[in-house]
Amino acid sequence: MSQQINILIIKPSSLGDIVHGLQVAATIKKRLPNISIDWVVRDCFIDVVKSSRLADKIFVFYRDQGLRKFIDLMSKIRKQHYDYVFDMQGLARSGIMTYFSRSDRKIGRSDAREFSWMAYNRKIPLPQVGKKNALDILLQFLSELGLEAKLQGNLKFSTSPSTMVRDIFYNDKHERCKLILLFPESRRKKKEWPYFNLLADALGEKLSTARIIVLAQRWINVPSTFPNVYNLSARTSMDDLIYLVQNSTLVIANDSAPIHLAAALSTSVIALFGSTDPARFAPYPIDSECNVVLQAKNKKLSSISVEDVMAHALRLV
Repeated sequence: MSQQINILIIKPSSLGDIVHGLQVAATIKKRLPNISIDWVVRDCFIDVVKSSRLADKIFVFYRDQGLRKFIDLMSKIRKQHYDYVFDMQGLARSGIMTYFSRSDRKIGRSDAREFSWMAYNRKIPLPQVGKKNALDILLQFLSELGLEAKLQGNLKFSTSPSTMVRDIFYNDKHERCKLILLFPESRRKKKEWPYFNLLADALGEKLSTARIIVLAQRWINVPSTFPNVYNLSARTSMDDLIYLVQNSTLVIANDSAPIHLAAALSTSVIALFGSTDPARFAPYPIDSECNVVLQAKNKKLSSISVEDVMAHALRLV
């Protein structure tokens, strides 16, 4: 492919899925230099795509602002002509976006839902047996460009974190500290491990020279008597979050977006799984020594002990 190739990627949400899509985009950019990638993303995640510097143009999808905004988005998309349109979402809205885009190659997922498949003229095959991770599915889009379904290229972000977040890396002697990030939040309550408060204290006591940071979108009360434990829940921006994960030593989180962001940035991660399937949602690659998955017995997260998590944490830091 020596001539300029223009691709539209439709992947509006969620954060973990966008990170996977960006990993595929990074691979495309590395292996095919004459590529221009445009991206459709939800307004709340625009900073993620923008800071990756992989998208040449970003179309913003305002999910909660009504039909007029959606029609305006369709109008902007239709002004462009693409060699390929990749619907990586596979839902009704992304199918409509694909349908109204201008391209001879409209490609979607074989597992697409909500009749979105009606907008495609080709569907990518699902991965071979034994490879059913969410990222393995998106990697199949590479075959449409004549590429092997394998990650290449590193995902990096250029962010503008707050002064508070920059300063937290340094102690009173201006020496850089190791950061361990705890994410006790998930989109579903039943996916939240109940012992993050105990873990924060255990880490604070055992790793006195490190900074233990609690992060979440909403306020979560994680009391601690240790001065090196900081609760920044409900106090950080998306840029702050990305910067912290990108520069930290270890991330410990439920089955949620931070485990995928950490794995994509080669930050060690401990992922805590209850009822969801690690084979599909574990940090990628699953066989990496830096990506630890702890699966709850009988799908009850309370069966994962603080001692189990601590043992892996001490090894990884």
